[in-house]
Amino acid sequence: MVPGLDSRLRWRALLWAGLGLSLAMLLTVLSGGRPVLLVLPGLVFAGAVLLAPLLGLVLTIITHIIWLLGAYAPGGIGLLALSKLFTGLTLLAWAQRALRDRVALTYAPHMLALAAFVLVVLLGPVLTPAFADAIVGIGKYLMMVLPYFLVANLALTRRALRVVAIAVSAAATIAALLALVERFLPGVSLSFGEGINLGAHTDAASLDGGLAIKRVTGGIGDANWFSYTMVTALPLCLYWFQAYRSLWVRLAAVVMALLQAVGVVLSYTRTPLIGLAGVLVFLVWKRRLPLLPVLVLGAVLGLSAPLWLPAGLLDRFFSEKYLREGSTPMRREIFGMAVELIELRPLLGHGYQQFGPQFIKHSKTEMGLEWERRDEDGSEPAHLLRAHNLYLDVWVMHGLLGLLPLLIFYALLLRELGQVVATGPPPEAELALALMACLISFYLCGLGGHSQELKIFWVLAGLAAALRRVAYGGAVESQST
Repeated sequence: MVPGLDSRLRWRALLWAGLGLSLAMLLTVLSGGRPVLLVLPGLVFAGAVLLAPLLGLVLTIITHIIWLLGAYAPGGIGLLALSKLFTGLTLLAWAQRALRDRVALTYAPHMLALAAFVLVVLLGPVLTPAFADAIVGIGKYLMMVLPYFLVANLALTRRALRVVAIAVSAAATIAALLALVERFLPGVSLSFGEGINLGAHTDAASLDGGLAIKRVTGGIGDANWFSYTMVTALPLCLYWFQAYRSLWVRLAAVVMALLQAVGVVLSYTRTPLIGLAGVLVFLVWKRRLPLLPVLVLGAVLGLSAPLWLPAGLLDRFFSEKYLREGSTPMRREIFGMAVELIELRPLLGHGYQQFGPQFIKHSKTEMGLEWERRDEDGSEPAHLLRAHNLYLDVWVMHGLLGLLPLLIFYALLLRELGQVVATGPPPEAELALALMACLISFYLCGLGGHSQELKIFWVLAGLAAALRRVAYGGAVESQST
C-alpha cells in the first residue's frame, strides 16, 4: 500500500494513465509507428505499474496470452514489445515490493521438477548439436517462466487470486472476440510482426468440392493454438458461475463460455474436443456438473448440429477426402518420424525446434520433399514443422532428460491442486478444482498439438502455486494493489 494515498484516488489515477497510454498507442499506430508519442504517457504508466503491481500483472497476462497484442512494438523495437515491456515493469514492481516488505519467494514441490526442466533447457547449447537454436529456446522459455514466476509471487491474497483468474478469462474472451472479427469482418487486418496477425487462415484444398473454410486464430497466431487456449480457459467460466451468486457475474460467465465455445467451433479443430470431453468427465466425477443434463444437452447439440455448425466443419472432420489427404495421414507420418528421431537421440534430444530440420534430413517421402522446397524458398521455414504432440515434441527437442522433469512438473501441479481441493478453505478449494479442470484440458490437447509454449498454461501454473500458498496460510495481506 502506498502511504497517504487513498485507494479510490489511486485507481482513478491508474485509469487515466491507462486511457492516456491507450490513446498514445492509437496515435502511434496512426502515425506510422512513431514511438515518441508513447514516451510521456509510457513513463506515467510505468510509474503506475510500480505503484500497483497487480495492474502490471494483469497486462502481462493479457499480452502473453494474446500474442498479437504482446507482439506490438512501437517503432519496430523488439525490446519494446508490449509483452516484454509489461513483464519487465512488473518484475521491477515485484522486486521493489519484495525488498521493501521482505516477502519470501513462493515455494511449491512442483518447482523442483520445473527447475530441473529449466536446467536442461539452459544446458541445451552444450547437450544438443543445435547451438544457435538452443540459445533461441532459452529466450523463448524465459518468456514462459517469467509470467509463471510473477503470478506465483504477486497473487498472494484472495483478491489477487481472483484478479489473475479474471485476467485469464478476460484474455480468452478478448481472443474469442478477435476470432469473431476474423470470421465476420474479413477486411480487418492487423499485424505487429513475429508472423502473428489478425486474419482467418483459409483452407481451400482439404475438403470435397474445394469448399474454402476460414479457420480463426483469435490473435494467437494459429487456429490450433487458439482452440487449445479456449478449452483450457473454459472451466473458469463454470467457476465464476458456481462460486458467485450475483446475476451479473453469472450472466458474464455464460457469455464468456458461449464466446469461447464459438471460438472453438470456428477454429475447425478436432483436438480441443478431446480436452473438452476430459473436462466434462472430470467435472461430472467431481459432482460440479450433473450427468443427466450434460447427456441431454450433448444429445440436443449433436442432433441439431447440421443446423448451426459452420459450413465445412463436418466435412473437414469426416469427409473421405480429408481423411485421405488432410492432416490425419500427415500426422501419422509426423508421429512416425518423431519416434525415429527419438530412437536416434533418446536421452539428450536433437535441440530446440529441430524436429523440422531433422524431418527433412531423414524423410524420403513427398511430404519431406515438399517441406524442403518450402524451407528453401522461405515460404515456411523448417523449424515451424513440429511433432503435433506436446510430449513427442519435447522428447525430440530435449530428450528424456527434459521430458521426465516436465511430466513430473505437470503431475505435481495436479497433485498439489488436489490437496487444496481436499483440505483447503472453500474459496480456494473451488478455484483449485477449476484449475485442475483447466490443466486436464491442456494436457489432453497436448496429445494432438505441440502446445507447451502457450502462455495460458504458464499463467495457470503460477496461479496454482500462488493458490497453494494462500490456502495454507501464506497470504501477504499488506500487498500493494
